Amino acid sequence: MRVLIAGAGLGGLCLAQGLRQAGIDVAVFEQDSSPRSRAQGHRVHIDHRGDDALRTCLPAPLYQLYLETRGQRNERFQVLSAAGGLLREVPVPGPAAEAVINPGWAVSRLTLREILLAGMDNIVHFGQTVHSFESGAQVRVHFRGGGSATGDLLVGADGIGSVVRRQYLPDAELRDTGIRWIGGKSPITPESDAALPTTLGGSFAAITGNDPAMGIGYLRFTNDPRATADRLWPGLRLTDQTDFVMWAITIAADRLPGGDAALSTMESAALHRHAVELTRHSHPGLRTIVGQGWPAHTFFLRMGTSVPTAGWRPSNVTLLGDAIHAMPPAKGSGANTALADAGTLTRSLHSVRHQGKPLLTAVGDYEREMTDRGFQAVRASTDVLDSVAQGLINGTVPD
Repeated sequence: MRVLIAGAGLGGLCLAQGLRQAGIDVAVFEQDSSPRSRAQGHRVHIDHRGDDALRTCLPAPLYQLYLETRGQRNERFQVLSAAGGLLREVPVPGPAAEAVINPGWAVSRLTLREILLAGMDNIVHFGQTVHSFESGAQVRVHFRGGGSATGDLLVGADGIGSVVRRQYLPDAELRDTGIRWIGGKSPITPESDAALPTTLGGSFAAITGNDPAMGIGYLRFTNDPRATADRLWPGLRLTDQTDFVMWAITIAADRLPGGDAALSTMESAALHRHAVELTRHSHPGLRTIVGQGWPAHTFFLRMGTSVPTAGWRPSNVTLLGDAIHAMPPAKGSGANTALADAGTLTRSLHSVRHQGKPLLTAVGDYEREMTDRGFQAVRASTDVLDSVAQGLINGTVPD
């Protein structure tokens, strides 16, 4: 059995690791020219869902490396008010703070992705954009610019703009939340430590009473990443070495001059200058943190969410993660759900390879579990967005 995966994000790579562990032939095709060709996010929240999948899919030394290169515990969501020039914690509007996020860990997305890429040089093919596919007895993918590959199963793990989903499920809908995200990361300095309240600790915080609204959180490694990699997977060079502050400007789309087209094609350094300009009237400490940001690590996101899709007949094409159940980051579920998909599909395909289960039966079993879990997470994240985050972004939450 040969499995083709479109997309080398966290979910696609976790699946590839799991399939390789199961003795299944797998190839991953990624449109980016290299693992570091663009900034892709900095701090992700991993809870028991993602952790279980990583334990299932990774070889033991890489799973241990993930455990030892996590950041601090991340157990709650905070709202900070910048009103009156002093950052202070205020009650979370709507649901209890504990209901917004599951307890877990702050994790460097870049470090986790590099761990997931370890040992995959002959499996992950960068600069290969899946353009379309043909499905029959086997499935053939065609690449932009020419060339193709053939396998027994195609997994679309190619994100919210999934080419695979658009062809396979053309009626699947996306809803634009109307919110845009400009994110970055900055070194932890005496100035940033002085600007942020000590209560921030391991939590992620949304900031109100500030124009524009922001989100912010620390990433403090529990062990030195490079020394840990040298011990557990010699030869793997992890990029992130130092603790950092992750920040995000969350703003209504209609407030961004130039619109999505301009910002989505803007180079990172120019986008960082734009972030500095957007925060010129913000709390002084927040201005400092954004100003100290590493320009090359600034990125832009349009925040969309999937509309739950009715079931479909299983075939030799399926989907994973944001390609089918994209959600806003309001509940810290996006990465966890994509990883959980990878763990479920790994177990399903393991039963094909080692127990003789028919492929379409295994795919159908996976899709039932994946859609139930995924769209439940979409609804929960959208509920938090509507009840909490929209008010923070629109400035209607009391300070």
